[in-house]
Amino acid sequence: MARTIGLITELEVVNSVLSVAGDNPVQSLNDEYQPVFIIKQMLNNISRDMQTKNYWFNTEYDVTLSPNTLTDKINLPFNILHFEPTDTRYVARGLTVYDRVSRTSTITADITADICVMLEFDELPQVARKYIQAMCKMQYNDEYQNEDSLKRTLASEVNEAKINLDRTHTENEDINILASGRSNAIAFKNRRRGS
Repeated sequence: MARTIGLITELEVVNSVLSVAGDNPVQSLNDEYQPVFIIKQMLNNISRDMQTKNYWFNTEYDVTLSPNTLTDKINLPFNILHFEPTDTRYVARGLTVYDRVSRTSTITADITADICVMLEFDELPQVARKYIQAMCKMQYNDEYQNEDSLKRTLASEVNEAKINLDRTHTENEDINILASGRSNAIAFKNRRRGS
């Protein structure tokens, strides 16, 4: 199957974790070898935890959300991780927007919000994939192998991957903020949170 050259695949992450454990690589993510299932679950959990930080690649600003014309409800994406409406009267209740002032989920007008969603592994940028790979290797060793000789090396790999991820995030966020003219709104929002 064709793929973008250079991007780490989910299968490569699984095999890199297996190599830490001294296991042979597998040819497919559907392999019935029990550690493959464990690593896939670990990968998914680490990816979700990472993406809740609202990175540039999974966050959209000033999204207009419209109510369903049949139900008068605003439904949120199934993969949403964070919902921050411009008007704080609105909150997420499950996958439905709720109006705390009117105490109802019946909403007839559009609202605007910043939203963060969980992306599939193959939608992530390389720096995020590298961080997930490093975390999987370290966590798998900590939980199943406990090889002291590897701990320092794996921790260093995680630290380097996190630095690269955070640096790339800062660079991209600066570009996005300046391009969208949102710097004043963000400065105000941060000031409000700090008060």
